[in-house]
Amino acid sequence: MASELAVLPRSNAVNLRLQAAKPVFGRHSIDPDKIAVALNNGKKEEVLPVLRHLTSAGKATIESLQAVECIGRVLRHRDPDVAAAAADALAVAEATGQRFEEALLQLLQREEVCVLAALAALGKMGPTIQPTRKALVVRQVAQCLSGNVPVRTRALRALAELKATRQALKIHDLLQAEKVPEVMGAAVEVLAQLSAMTLEAESCFPEEFREQKLGEMLGEPRLTYSALKAIAFLGPKAPASLLPRVTAKLAEADLSTRYAAAVALGAMAELVAASKETIDQLMAMLKSSDVSARAAACCAVAEMGSEAKLSRELVATLASDMEEAPKPQIASAGKRVPPQMVMPRCAAITALGAMGDREGAKVVAQGLLDKNWQVRLAAAEAMARLGEAANGYASGLIGLLRDEFHIVRAAACRAIGALRMPEALPGLAQAFEDPSAPVRCSALTAATELVRGAEEYCHEVFKAVTDREPEVRAAAVRCLARHEVLGENYVGVVAQQLLDGSPEVRAAAVAGLGQMGAAGRGFQDEVSFMMNDPSDMVRQAAAGALEQLGLRDSLAPIKPLAPRNTVGLRAALAPPDNKDPVEGLGQYYKNIMMKKSELIKCGKWIDDEIF
Repeated sequence: MASELAVLPRSNAVNLRLQAAKPVFGRHSIDPDKIAVALNNGKKEEVLPVLRHLTSAGKATIESLQAVECIGRVLRHRDPDVAAAAADALAVAEATGQRFEEALLQLLQREEVCVLAALAALGKMGPTIQPTRKALVVRQVAQCLSGNVPVRTRALRALAELKATRQALKIHDLLQAEKVPEVMGAAVEVLAQLSAMTLEAESCFPEEFREQKLGEMLGEPRLTYSALKAIAFLGPKAPASLLPRVTAKLAEADLSTRYAAAVALGAMAELVAASKETIDQLMAMLKSSDVSARAAACCAVAEMGSEAKLSRELVATLASDMEEAPKPQIASAGKRVPPQMVMPRCAAITALGAMGDREGAKVVAQGLLDKNWQVRLAAAEAMARLGEAANGYASGLIGLLRDEFHIVRAAACRAIGALRMPEALPGLAQAFEDPSAPVRCSALTAATELVRGAEEYCHEVFKAVTDREPEVRAAAVRCLARHEVLGENYVGVVAQQLLDGSPEVRAAAVAGLGQMGAAGRGFQDEVSFMMNDPSDMVRQAAAGALEQLGLRDSLAPIKPLAPRNTVGLRAALAPPDNKDPVEGLGQYYKNIMMKKSELIKCGKWIDDEIF
């Protein structure tokens, strides 16, 4: 049952980086037309590998290649493996449900492999399915609860994603009659999720029943993980009588169970703080001779945040605990173990950051200088949560901008942005050219909050618009658009990025125009044009930009378009004949263009054209 290690029911929960790593499509210059031809030729041996590759590559690549419509057509392929692979790709792309809803519902009547894939896709597309059709989708998904074990389990997960609160009674009845542990676990998790959404659904999981059922499941090894997840979803509404048993699970041998127990205690933080028995139990675990138990208890304290201040002094002593849990370093769900779960000092630093007080800030700052990169990483992430308590420790974060590990440098950039440390801006500007794309992106994102009044760094941000990585270009565009003083001088540069091949960059550009006030309204036609973009992300950004510019009410309903055509947009952005190509873009931008030749000569200009 420990198949989803990274569940964090609380939005403010500590991120222990348990997300599964996604395969990367790689740098590519693939022609979208070739992808379309490969998907449309109908041959299984050619279509199936392309679909699986796109699924591994992820949403951004699928949108960049404009392959969503072609994938949707493959849903009707006669071969069940191909149809299922198409549904898997659409689930990853999180495509608009209303376009593929009918074809996916038809897959529910086919072979098991198709049913499983269709249920997963319908769950992912749930938020985009039209309300008038959602009831029909929910009913057909609920009918799958009478299928075999894999189908029942997947149908339950889909109902949770569809927020099908009116199916709570049916799930309650299923839970009472079900004998298969996998289905029982999924049912109790989903019922707990739905109970947290509406009082009607909560009435189908009454207090006495939940206490009895969850208590029974905590005693069954195959159901413990699901019971802990359900308790986490219930949060303050979870049975307080189960607190001692949940706390005891912090000492379990299975990593997934320990982590789920830590999350559950964090969700029940108020109940924990009011229970002297549980506090004493946690205190004893923090002093345990078992290093794994100490680390797990610290993680629970971190999840509890400010409610756990009673144990601050004891947690602080663990920040110097040099012991580590023995390997293997792989969780039962196949994901790499986060250092907080095996190294008490990492967990202690994370917990002190979550508490957010000045007394713990000194201990966290010391972790920035630790010899172990995992401790430095935990300290940088903890600093970002300290707020005002981190004042005076900027030098430690600035030093991490030169760390040998890129993941630590990126965390330092994020912390600087979260804490808004203007003294770190020179170091961030150097990080704009870091060899690692995640570091460059994090540095530009952090600078978005700091560069507003610092004119001398705008040109460095401006150069990043030509970065080879789309996420970096998008961050640069957002940074330029947010500058309160000079932003309007770069409006033409921001607008030009509407032609970028990456949906992330186009979305950043159109959103940026919406933030640029009068300067952005000069490009209202271009922003309106982006409502026809094939990417949902871009269309949503365009709708938001038009609302910010006060232009949303004047729009007619937008119909979905076929593959993206940028000819009209290029014509709109092109300067008229016999007109100064930089006219209207601001004197500051003109000065930059005049200096371009000088920068090229001295080797400081990136050798890519902006236009």
